[in-house]
Amino acid sequence: MDTRSLLYFIAVAEEGNVGRAASRLHITQPALTRQIRSLEDDVGVPLFTRTAAGMEITAAGTALLRHARVIQAELAQAKVHARQAEGEERRPFGVAVFGSAMFTVVPRILAGFSSHHPRVELCLHQIRKDQQLSLLRRGEIQIAFDRFLPREADMAYETVYRENLMAALHRDHPLAAKEIIDLAELSGEARIGASCEAGIEARLSQVFGAPMPRVAHRADSVLTTLVLVSAGLCVGFAPPSMRAVGMPNVVFRPYSGPQVPFDVVCMYRKDDRSAPLAGMLEAVRAFRAASGKESPPPLTPSEPGPSA
Repeated sequence: MDTRSLLYFIAVAEEGNVGRAASRLHITQPALTRQIRSLEDDVGVPLFTRTAAGMEITAAGTALLRHARVIQAELAQAKVHARQAEGEERRPFGVAVFGSAMFTVVPRILAGFSSHHPRVELCLHQIRKDQQLSLLRRGEIQIAFDRFLPREADMAYETVYRENLMAALHRDHPLAAKEIIDLAELSGEARIGASCEAGIEARLSQVFGAPMPRVAHRADSVLTTLVLVSAGLCVGFAPPSMRAVGMPNVVFRPYSGPQVPFDVVCMYRKDDRSAPLAGMLEAVRAFRAASGKESPPPLTPSEPGPSA
């Protein structure tokens, strides 16, 4: 058993398909198949069950995968430490972020972290959550910030910032004149639905129950939702921290009814004991403590208060 065969094994386990794994590894499919069979011979048990749909990992494969990921992460750290031994002063630290948190919460955390760790080179990646797990396990990033992150046994999670959804409306919408919008009035409005983020729809279903307000348009993120609201197309829902983006003609209003948290969460490997990650978590906790004492963000110039 060598490290290359373990890395190949991880790719097949994550992709669930030899063809996709081979493409990711930039090798031929027959060569990858031979590597997996050789590894199974070496371990002495089947690691995958071959099906028409692809490769289904066995219980033995799952057990090996946990150890293989630790080795993969250690290899990534070994490369970093080797470069540092050659006199490199700056240490790379990979951060993944996606969605509305990148405009408001994450910049403040990174600023706080960098002020205390000037020799750490921040490598920021805009990556969807379906890719974040794979990069964390490979050691290519060390932390991810997003909402509705998937819960995995080898990952640790912390709530970074808690806020509730608000109604986002065009400034000329009749409901924008109200300080608080009645939930029944929103139920009768056509709204912008989520095209790929099931978490937002799940949160709204807790607020409205069934039936939900009719979806007239769809958007793939909170930011693109606000673009459609700015165009005056229909009502959307967004966290109040998005006021900082300053989207033209968009106002935010609270609504009556159940308030469901719309949290920003960070995710990192449980087995990562590195000093830069510890420093980043300190910055996260400092931000969380400070934001808990702050008043809600003020209205931006693009968001007038409700008319008298």
